[in-house]
Amino acid sequence: MQKKVQYTITLMTVCLLASLGVSSIFLLTKDTIRKKELAVRTEALYMVLPGLKDAPDEVTPSETSDLDRVYKGLNKSGQLIGYAACGEAQGYSSKIRVMVGMEPNLGKIIGITILAQNETPGLGTKMTEVESTTTLWSIIFGKEPKAVDWDSEEGWQLPTFRQPERIKKFGLLKEEKKAQPWFQQQFKQKACNQLIVTKVGDNEKITAITGATISTRAVVNAVQNAIDKIKGMVHPPAWEIK
Repeated sequence: MQKKVQYTITLMTVCLLASLGVSSIFLLTKDTIRKKELAVRTEALYMVLPGLKDAPDEVTPSETSDLDRVYKGLNKSGQLIGYAACGEAQGYSSKIRVMVGMEPNLGKIIGITILAQNETPGLGTKMTEVESTTTLWSIIFGKEPKAVDWDSEEGWQLPTFRQPERIKKFGLLKEEKKAQPWFQQQFKQKACNQLIVTKVGDNEKITAITGATISTRAVVNAVQNAIDKIKGMVHPPAWEIK
C-alpha cells in the first residue's frame, strides 16, 4: 500500500511539473506567436488585395475573432479594391487556412494565399509549391527568367529593390522574390460557381493536385468559407435583424 501511495505521489508530481512547464512556455511565447500570426495575415492581405495603399480597414466588430474578421482595402486614390477574409476547412491530415480577396461587387476572386497547412509532404503540400522555371541554360549561364512585378495587376512578386513602405511598417521585408504557386494562381478571377474540383486540366474549374484530391477540395471549401464570411458581412441576408 505504501508503494502505491509513493507511486501516486511521484506520478502526480511529474504531471504537475510537466503542466507547469508547458504553461510557462505558452505564456512566454504567446505574444511572439500572436505577432507572427498578425504578420502572416497582414502580408496575405497585401497579396490578395494588390494595390492596397495602407492597412486594410476591418468591417467586422472589434470583438470578432481573428479568423472571422472581414477587411476592405482602398488604393492610393481612395477607391475600393475589394474585400478579404480568412477561411478554414479540414484537409486530409490538417486544418487548411486561407486568405481570400474578392472584387468590390463580390463577383470574382482577386486571389488567394495559403496561411497554414500540414498536409502530406510531396502531395498536399504542393498547394504551396512554386513550379521551378530554372533550366539547364540558366544554371550554366546564371540567367534566371525575368520575374513578374508583384505590384502590377498581373503579378504576384514582392521586389526587393523597392519595398513598399506599408510592408516595411509591419517588418515584412523579403530577401527574395516570391512567386504565386500554380495551384493558388488558378483561383484568380474565378467566380463562385467555378469553384468545382476536376482531375482533368480545365481553366474554368479548379484542377486537383495529383494524388491529393481531398486536400484540393479542402482548399476549395476553405475559400468558400471565406467568401461566405465576406458576403455575410457586406451583403447580409434581408431577413437579418440589425
